[in-house]
Amino acid sequence: MTTAPRFAALDGLRGFAVLLVFCVHAAGNAAGVALDRDFAAVGYTHLASFAEHALFWLFRSHHGVFLFFVLSGFLIGRMWWPRQAHPAGTFVWRRTLRIYPAFLLAFVCSLAFTLASGTWLPPDWPRLVGNLLLLNGWPPAQVVAFNLVTWSLFYEMTFYLAFPLVALGARFTGSPLLACAIGIALPIAATLAGADAIVLCWSLLFAGAALAADARVRAACVRVPAGLVATLYLAITTAAMLDLLPPLAGILGFGVAAVLLLAHCLEPGGWFASTFAWAPLRALGRVSYSFYLLHWMVVVLVARATQSLALPAPVAIATIFMVGFVLSWLAASASWWLTERPYFTRVGDPRARITA
Repeated sequence: MTTAPRFAALDGLRGFAVLLVFCVHAAGNAAGVALDRDFAAVGYTHLASFAEHALFWLFRSHHGVFLFFVLSGFLIGRMWWPRQAHPAGTFVWRRTLRIYPAFLLAFVCSLAFTLASGTWLPPDWPRLVGNLLLLNGWPPAQVVAFNLVTWSLFYEMTFYLAFPLVALGARFTGSPLLACAIGIALPIAATLAGADAIVLCWSLLFAGAALAADARVRAACVRVPAGLVATLYLAITTAAMLDLLPPLAGILGFGVAAVLLLAHCLEPGGWFASTFAWAPLRALGRVSYSFYLLHWMVVVLVARATQSLALPAPVAIATIFMVGFVLSWLAASASWWLTERPYFTRVGDPRARITA
């Protein structure tokens, strides 16, 4: 069976998403080093200078992770609809092979990082096992993370494990869109019943899958003018930054904006498709998973080195962003070659032939 055609803008969208995540950690560390500000403890209205406001805006770019969820849900949906590409067991095994090698490399790096930082005293087996099972992303488990960003992998992997059952239900009912709607609704109901709003990550994954489930959804999305999509995206993310929306409304509102954005990226020749097909964004997108796993450790190390140099605030901020980004990209490229390219080669993905 031939694989579904790839859309150039999707790599760029990945690059944009991981750039947002990078800005969260770079801005937070830059504020601490250069401005002596802890953005986790203050709100936007308590800031004074332009530099503080600009960095805070970047620090609140958490929607980069949410964008990854919507994109991932769409790509998984395309593997199953309109025709199932692989048996369920093969699907889950391939998803594990895709996720775990780069995760393990970054996990070893995070162990060395926490050990050198004095925040881990081995062996601490429950914490080790909990992180290897990705339970640090599940609040009730109360597992302290080694790699801060891997919380999101818990939602990705559970989505992969559940999706064959979702697809089976869709085949039984004859409505993939209904199956996705249920997947969106259940986390919302859990949140309304008192669960942590983080479970809405599953809703975002199913929102992306819904875009792949029914051509009518995509057609309706692209009828929304691109300017209105951009306005909605900025409005939702700005309102979330200013804490004007409760988590439920903020996350679901972003899900709507992200689905609209993704649908427009799938339209060849459109403004969004052309913008996100920009070569540097696509190059970053190709190594975005490894970049996501490693960048925060690189940024912290660069921030510590910058702090020891006692540089002027503007120079310190620029150093953390620029050096942190370049070193993160280099580390991600090495990880891609070691842990991701073998997977693409194994499954015959064209990305295996790309020189990162």
